[in-house]
Amino acid sequence: MNLSFLYPEFLLFLLLIPVVILIYFLSSFYDRKKAIMFPNFEAVERISGAAIFSKNFVSLYFNIAIIFLIVVGISGAIIHMQASTSAYSFVIAIDNSGSMKAQDIAPSRFEAAKSAAKNFVDLLPFGVEVGVIGFSGDAVVSGNMDNSKIKIKGAIDSVNFGEVQGTNIFNAVVAANKLFENRKMKTIILISDGQLNVGDTGQIIRYANRNNILINAILTGTREGGLTEWNTTSKSDEDIMRSLSFNTDGKFFSVQDKTGLEQSFEDILKKQDREIEIDISLYLFILALILLCIDWFLFNFRFRTLP
Repeated sequence: MNLSFLYPEFLLFLLLIPVVILIYFLSSFYDRKKAIMFPNFEAVERISGAAIFSKNFVSLYFNIAIIFLIVVGISGAIIHMQASTSAYSFVIAIDNSGSMKAQDIAPSRFEAAKSAAKNFVDLLPFGVEVGVIGFSGDAVVSGNMDNSKIKIKGAIDSVNFGEVQGTNIFNAVVAANKLFENRKMKTIILISDGQLNVGDTGQIIRYANRNNILINAILTGTREGGLTEWNTTSKSDEDIMRSLSFNTDGKFFSVQDKTGLEQSFEDILKKQDREIEIDISLYLFILALILLCIDWFLFNFRFRTLP
């Protein structure tokens, strides 16, 4: 395992650490000089209940750690390591058309689709790159290829109902292929009720096979259907979803079977040992924020004499 930085020039800000240490001791020295001006500062200590000459280094340690984490974070810290991870890169394509508002799968097809997508992300090993797309009559990229689970799940949460009517799966596959760029092992996690009303399955299958894309189809919705906001019944089309997955060497499964869903996800995670890169900048910022909150808590509750 080794560490590299996207912006190593920002590491110069680590020089702030000795400056902070110097300021801390200079201010302590200045406080001592002020205290000597009193004839009996020991009595002042007993009356106030606090030491004039603070022996508390906890705040200093916290400040040093916070500066270190922030500087390393803005420097773009990346860990390189050998690990067992997925051989594939993924694009999660979530159907956000109007028919996904049907509630034959609680709380709705759309919410079930997003939940299934996040469950899939949770099962991914480290280092897997994932992009996120929402599609209805058009496809909109919600998240570019990334291996941070926090960012990926945030992109999934940001998918809202589309503004263009219809369900254009072909556009979603084309948009996904652009996200993959020059990656070799490509697979789409297509989450939809299968109500294809723009284009045809043959066009989608030919494009996917020509670009070596596997489509793993997750069906949301039942054959019996559910009511939409227009009080009409919307039925899912399992045949279309099965056809897309079967003809591109992918797998088909349904969110109705939650027990077998996680196992189905495991089946598509073909693993291999390879070098992966993990951007840890966001995690460093989160840790720095936690330390900052702890430091604020200790300061405001006057725990200034911790050893």
